[in-house]
Amino acid sequence: MSERKIVLLMRSALLDDATNVSERLGALSAEITVDEDNDVWISLEEDLWPDHKEPTQAIKVAVQLGIEIELETIWSKIPFHWPGLGEQTSSTTEYLQMLLEAYAQYAVPSDSDA
Repeated sequence: MSERKIVLLMRSALLDDATNVSERLGALSAEITVDEDNDVWISLEEDLWPDHKEPTQAIKVAVQLGIEIELETIWSKIPFHWPGLGEQTSSTTEYLQMLLEAYAQYAVPSDSDA
């Protein structure tokens, strides 16, 4: 199986595991690399994917493919301020409304691309 297809399956499995908007954003923004043996390295943003949460579907996909999977937590610039808001809902539209209200209530630094 090609690297591109493995990455696509892993990302889909991460989305299966996501239970709220933050985790879906974490799945979509995860860094997924495949080595020459088709083993997978997944880097998940700490503010978007809980450190204690196992990506069980991604692990199952790796088993089905007969490949190894390594997970790590990374810190990077998150796409929006207040990542915890996404943990409160599974609805993107509800999340966006909460996000817009938070932006309106609190000043965001001008040098931020949030």
